[in-house]
Amino acid sequence: MTQEQFETLLSQHGNEIFGFCCHITGSRNTAEDLYQDAVFKAFELLGRIDGSSKNGLKQARNYVIGIAVKLNRNLMRKRSLNDSFFVSDGELLLGNAMDDSDIAHETERKSVHKDLRTIVGNLPERLRNVVYMYYYAEMSVADIAQQLDIPQGTVKSRLSKARKEIKKKMEGLYHE
Repeated sequence: MTQEQFETLLSQHGNEIFGFCCHITGSRNTAEDLYQDAVFKAFELLGRIDGSSKNGLKQARNYVIGIAVKLNRNLMRKRSLNDSFFVSDGELLLGNAMDDSDIAHETERKSVHKDLRTIVGNLPERLRNVVYMYYYAEMSVADIAQQLDIPQGTVKSRLSKARKEIKKKMEGLYHE
């Protein structure tokens, strides 16, 4: 990948990569540091990134996300943080005026979304990372496996375990 292609990558996918960093760290400040470290590391490894193929920028984006996951894992090990570290960084702002029924519906949706984020955030790191990579970063199972250096079957297994755990906890919250 050339420096120009790398700049294009950051201009087109930088916000997605940063958003992913926010999700896995749970903190905007930590995400900023992680994003910078991941981009710097990716720049150091520029020669290893293939930006010439048909899906070159998407593959490069996935490569940087993989770097962010690995850097975050190392950071968490160094800080000896437990798996329950997760803080939500606020909610989406509503752009249009709404009537009372819309407000009630939106409030309920936000509550469910917040509960879901908390449950996902409290998953063990190995499950949480594949959930974020699959659902937030919209990476394929093959891409996740490649970036985490694990078999595709392991990715599928972790996604399945995470889904079961999320479903169980959501049912516990809303069916009591």
